[in-house]
Amino acid sequence: MEVKDQIFLEALKKIYHQVSSAPDNLSPDEVRRLSSNLTKEAFSNVNFQILGSENLPYESNCIFIYNHLQNHPDYTEADEFQITLDSHFISGLILDKYYKKPGNRVARFSLPSESNHKAYYDRLGFIRVYAKDFTPEHLEKKEIRGINQQFYPKAIESLEGGSGLVFSPEGSSYSTEESPGSFRHGIFKLACRMIPQPLIVPLVMANFDKLASETTFKCQIKTPFRMSDFTILDENDEYFPRIVEKINQQYTIWVKDLMLEENDFRGEIRDLKKKIQNKEDKTDLVVFYGSSTIRLWKNLDEYFPKHNILNLGFGGAYIDSLEQYFESLFQFESPKIIVMYLGGNDLSLGYSSDKIVEMIRGFIARVNKKFPQAIIINIGIKPSFERQKNLETIKRINQMMEMHAIENNHLIQIDLFKALLKDGQIGQEYYLKDGLHLNENGYLVLNTLLKKTLSAVENLV
Repeated sequence: MEVKDQIFLEALKKIYHQVSSAPDNLSPDEVRRLSSNLTKEAFSNVNFQILGSENLPYESNCIFIYNHLQNHPDYTEADEFQITLDSHFISGLILDKYYKKPGNRVARFSLPSESNHKAYYDRLGFIRVYAKDFTPEHLEKKEIRGINQQFYPKAIESLEGGSGLVFSPEGSSYSTEESPGSFRHGIFKLACRMIPQPLIVPLVMANFDKLASETTFKCQIKTPFRMSDFTILDENDEYFPRIVEKINQQYTIWVKDLMLEENDFRGEIRDLKKKIQNKEDKTDLVVFYGSSTIRLWKNLDEYFPKHNILNLGFGGAYIDSLEQYFESLFQFESPKIIVMYLGGNDLSLGYSSDKIVEMIRGFIARVNKKFPQAIIINIGIKPSFERQKNLETIKRINQMMEMHAIENNHLIQIDLFKALLKDGQIGQEYYLKDGLHLNENGYLVLNTLLKKTLSAVENLV
């Protein structure tokens, strides 16, 4: 076993031992928090990606469904017992991180021979059900059905109490390549029984069945929905089974896409090239280029109706990524204005403020050389809750770029950082639930700043 896998396995064993032997005076909620903290510690040793965090709803009492993946056999924490990596990841690195609550889950009852399974899950206080292949022989089917039906009131009580519910509709686990299995109807019936209906948040999982030394664990958060979005208000609706099947089929596509997703943004770049090709009028363009702050900037044509807009943002882009695809994307005549947002993601690489400024300035010089007549508007890196430890670095980067803009006649720097502060603190009302991406209020601030800037430069172009 590789060293990375050994370290990860030891961290998983730590979760098992500390949870199963947790003091009796700790409540189930406290044990869940213990498990969550240890899970975050374990995953800090491996490579993982969380995509689509901008889709997280503000409310915590949602149903978080996921395609359940098998564990690699090398990750066995105790005799015939494995911690389910994907569900622990969701509780620790999604729910606890963003909602400060690990949420509730559903776990099967342990068989009499499964002492390690029982010792672990008895302490977590999850909703328990009998699983098809793990049922004591002495229980009658009627008794099993009666016990399993208690899932509904218990889950409803948990959701109404403000806790998120993590649930796999399959009832079994699969390899990434075989995922997902067939969805059962129970969790969707539960959603229909609640008034108002809860949001269902799809989480797409990939590679949790692989060794950490050989892969990147992936979780992609998709757009939440309610069953009523499909016109389903009642579980007895004749179209209910068809809608569940449709969701199941969509998951099949999502899992395959996530498996094939590369870190080089190949898919997004392909889509951007199609967008450029389909853009009929390419004269006097105002091109937006950068990472997710640009990609998620919606309704630009509506906000800036006097300008010919082209949005070429792609999520998670580093400065190097923008450099890499610049020539292949910018194959049109000189734009009038280029609006850029870059450098924020590079903070995660551990670069210093000087290094990031050097890279930004280098890229701006390249853009300026290719389009010497274009005005470049660089939006300063925003503050965010996700990057609070980097705030001083962000300030220094923005200050240095403001000084550089004074020296460069074709560069204008926008101070977004200061505009998103309230009494010297980050304004929470400007951010989505992930504390990183702007919400509508945040984009209203950005639109106002850019409108003023565009008005000021109109006489220059």
